[in-house]
Amino acid sequence: MTPAKGKVPAGRVAAAMMCAAVVLASAPRPGSADGVHERPDRPVARARFLMGTRLSIESDGPAPAGALDAAFEEVARLERILSNWRRESEISRLNRQASLAPFRCSSDLYRAIRAALKWAEKTGGAFDPTVEPLVRALRLRPAEENLSQPGAGILEVGPGTADGVRLPIGWRHVRLREFRRSVRFDAPGVGLDLGGIGKGIALDAAARALARHGVRNALLDFGGQVLAIGRPQGAAGWPIGIADPADRDTPVSVIQGADVSISTSGNGERAVDGPGGRIGHILDPRAQRPARFDGTVTVAAADATSADALSTALFVMGPERGSRWAEGRGVAALYLWREPDGTLHRQVTRTFAERFPGPARSLEH
Repeated sequence: MTPAKGKVPAGRVAAAMMCAAVVLASAPRPGSADGVHERPDRPVARARFLMGTRLSIESDGPAPAGALDAAFEEVARLERILSNWRRESEISRLNRQASLAPFRCSSDLYRAIRAALKWAEKTGGAFDPTVEPLVRALRLRPAEENLSQPGAGILEVGPGTADGVRLPIGWRHVRLREFRRSVRFDAPGVGLDLGGIGKGIALDAAARALARHGVRNALLDFGGQVLAIGRPQGAAGWPIGIADPADRDTPVSVIQGADVSISTSGNGERAVDGPGGRIGHILDPRAQRPARFDGTVTVAAADATSADALSTALFVMGPERGSRWAEGRGVAALYLWREPDGTLHRQVTRTFAERFPGPARSLEH
């Protein structure tokens, strides 16, 4: 994800990629050895490792003392709630208990689950937070602690290990009770993984923290997803690079983003080695296997939560079905993939082409 009007300022381009997505190539400014800028009358740029990747925040204007720290701490707090990689996170405790009895959630976890289920319904299950059984069956968290839960024996069965056996995946397995803020699973072995929407939720929360401190112009880059708040002084937007689907460090185009989140999904970055070869981390909930598309999809949306969920869902759908789905709903989406001979192909929705006309047209075919 990235910006640009006329000449792109040096050091101000965020290269969009995540598992194919977005990387901020913004270097520390002169006078700072570590990228931390504390003078209240100057722009600020800092980064922290959170949720398994790098979150960088750059403010174009003055940032009050503590503003960026507040944003980082909000993301760290949500990680302790939403991360399946932590045994004692709230969602890990929910996964161990919710098939036995209703689990009463914090307001943050309940809102996150409700948002995830909303997108599961909207996308017809292409995005689905109940893929946790498949994540475990495929051992996509090889370093995780033993997070076994009641009835988890079924999680050892996955694609390729027993034909015809289906895992308990499907968003309708999750029962919400609003007035008690509780979650219950209707079958043993059901589990939630918010990896396809969690970074978006965290980015929106970080943006609210910045707003509370009076920050009005900032670029947040979270390992494949960008949230552009306002725009740099004198520019049409923040520069955001659309990455080559075959090389996440090489942008094939640059767009400008203002008051938008751009999320790119692809399987290149977090694939793991399995018995049959590399296994991508983006999963097809209905087929109960890794999604088969071998490119990337970039989505632009007004908020980071929507962009994150949509890029996951559209990746699972693939270019043909996903483009039709996005076109019919006015979603700004761009698919990119390379043929074995190196030819770059694109498929772009009208909404994306209208919002970013130059870059959308200039991408090589």
